[in-house]
Amino acid sequence: MTKTRLFTRLGIVGTLLAGALVVTLAPPAQSVEASLAATSSSTWQTNASVQGLAVAAGKAYAGGRFTSVRPPGAAPGTGEVAQAYLAAFDAGTGALVSSFTPVLNGQVYAVAASADGSRIFVGGDFTTVNGQTRNRIAAFDTATGALVANWKPSVSYRVKSIAVSGTTVYFGGSFGLVNGVDRLRLAAVTTDTGTLLPWAPATNGDVYAVDAADDASKVYAGGQFSTVNGTTQNTVTSLDPVTGAVLPFPGASAVPPPNGSCTTRVKTIDASGDTVYFGNGGDGGGCFDGTWAADIATNTLKWKNQCLGATEAVKVVNGWLYKGSHAHDCANQGAGGFPQGFGYRFLLSEKLTDGTLGPWFPNTDADPNSVTNVGPLAFATGGNDLWVGGDFLNVNGTGQQGLTRFTNAPPGAAPAKPAKLLPYSVQPGVVQIHFPTVVDNDDSTLTYRLLKGFSNTTIATWTAKSTPWDRPWLSYTDTSSAPGEVTNYRVEVTDGSTTIRGNYADQVTVASAASTAYDQIVSADGPQAYWRLGEPAGTTTSVDSSGQSNNGTFTGVTLGGAGAIAGNTALTTSSSSGRMVGEKAYSFPQQFTVEAWVKQSGFNRGGRIIGFGNSKTGNSGGGGDRMLYMRTNGSIVFGVNDGAQRTLTSPSGKNDGLWHHVVGSYDNGAMKLYVDGVLSGSALVGSASVYYGWWRVGYDLTNSWPGGGATQTGMGIDEAAVYPYALTPLQVQSHYNAR
Repeated sequence: MTKTRLFTRLGIVGTLLAGALVVTLAPPAQSVEASLAATSSSTWQTNASVQGLAVAAGKAYAGGRFTSVRPPGAAPGTGEVAQAYLAAFDAGTGALVSSFTPVLNGQVYAVAASADGSRIFVGGDFTTVNGQTRNRIAAFDTATGALVANWKPSVSYRVKSIAVSGTTVYFGGSFGLVNGVDRLRLAAVTTDTGTLLPWAPATNGDVYAVDAADDASKVYAGGQFSTVNGTTQNTVTSLDPVTGAVLPFPGASAVPPPNGSCTTRVKTIDASGDTVYFGNGGDGGGCFDGTWAADIATNTLKWKNQCLGATEAVKVVNGWLYKGSHAHDCANQGAGGFPQGFGYRFLLSEKLTDGTLGPWFPNTDADPNSVTNVGPLAFATGGNDLWVGGDFLNVNGTGQQGLTRFTNAPPGAAPAKPAKLLPYSVQPGVVQIHFPTVVDNDDSTLTYRLLKGFSNTTIATWTAKSTPWDRPWLSYTDTSSAPGEVTNYRVEVTDGSTTIRGNYADQVTVASAASTAYDQIVSADGPQAYWRLGEPAGTTTSVDSSGQSNNGTFTGVTLGGAGAIAGNTALTTSSSSGRMVGEKAYSFPQQFTVEAWVKQSGFNRGGRIIGFGNSKTGNSGGGGDRMLYMRTNGSIVFGVNDGAQRTLTSPSGKNDGLWHHVVGSYDNGAMKLYVDGVLSGSALVGSASVYYGWWRVGYDLTNSWPGGGATQTGMGIDEAAVYPYALTPLQVQSHYNAR
């Protein structure tokens, strides 16, 4: 027999063939979908921030503010080895190269390597190296570790960034003179002897980043400047590599001009192949902090990603752009990721083709006591790895200060353990199973298998995508068991290398007759949260009966009133702000159903019944959305905000003192409103607004919504539920009929 089932949050229909469901949503799972594992590799640490990195001749060179280094796993102050401002580490093992012990009298900001790896060049605030005069820039031989004796340009002030192209070393910073000759914050010297070159573009502000195209056709610079060679250039410029002339750069329009509330500047550049990538950091709320890419041949813009949270480092490694930032809103202007409120992501990857976020989710923190307090500050690669330096104290939740590295060595991160299943059987010979996907920090595409019985027989297989902020649910209807049979289930997940099995579900007895219990019928349809609201008077916590542990907190309600369902009581909003808010927050659900029973009586009385909002304790800004509310005339409204307030409205008169079953569903733009089991309206709209919020039962602001603002006091609400997919009309009808 062929049977179809709708799979929640996936927006597709899977087909059951020969007892196994296979749904392909993406390429097959692989252990490291990004080009680097999200698990960090063993690496020595520093006692303060790392600001510059380069990999050359089998070593990683780190420069910064630190004055000592220590082994991996060592707590601060334990196993410290004195080594100030510049150190080298084995690129394969992460161990300290103890033979490299340069002595500098000031911090390092920049480290770069020659193309052949024979030399590294460092820049910063120092004026002596190994007791010899080296004004803010120096070179070391990577084979011997010795300071290069005949390479000693003299720079008048800080060197912040260095790029090496062929036989030329380009550098930028805060200086005005090189070898006593005017060089306004940009200069170039030869790689062999440090001879000053005539390349002399002049900026009117500090330069933070410099890089040269791989084909040596252009040099790019970014920083806190507005003119170059007297020509207006908004924080970024493209320069002729020989003459220093400003080149046309239409792609620079990606950077918005400064205004009274926003100043953004280019802070990092990486030219790779035919494309140059930039990262910005801004001052001011909503100011451009993201990344952008330009075609090197034409200098035209390829793409722009507007994540908020200043970008400090970018680096291309094996087909992905890796980004160090303190990103806190990657839903901003369609950036394609998590919304404000989800937290900080200090490490991310992006697709080279369009800048959308990739499947790589390790994380650091930022040292709150550091000067910079932003997290990652510098990247470098030897080709198959990423060295990360910054002011962080932890990596992936484990102590690791200042320096870490990621490699492409398998198996990478493992998938999280699947949740224990909660199967329900309410129809003869039928078992329904719903469960959330899990996260793997370097593979967003995972394969799931539903296993039946202690023999662990595979009865369904899915391939699905998930991220830390968006975890779709999967569902399955098993019709292979006889009525009365006792069985159990579990889920296993694999990333192609590591397989993790969840715990066995409690044994379920397959129904022999159709259940008439309302709570069982609801539970069988896989709610993400289910508040029966039947707690006794005086209770402050609402228990989530879905098994997903999203208990809620009551404020301003009266409990213990007669409910819509026999044997269960309900809440009554005893004040104008009476409500219950679930404790778990969620990111921008684009597939969902909200459901409740509501009773209200009296002319001009109505109020909010259930919905989503961006406040856990107070009123939501704009009143939230994804909600059901009652107008003063007793009509039920289902509202979703897709940039405008979209509503479906039922006939009036539902404030008649009787219980009414109300349901609003949304499936990637398809809105439906049901009242008392009957479809009351439908519409196709845009994507629901993207924000981080909480499911709430009862009061929230509706004044700005059509017909909103009705007096809430005295509203009865019962059996409130939220589902991570759109209920079908048949499911809605079965819930209504089960009363």
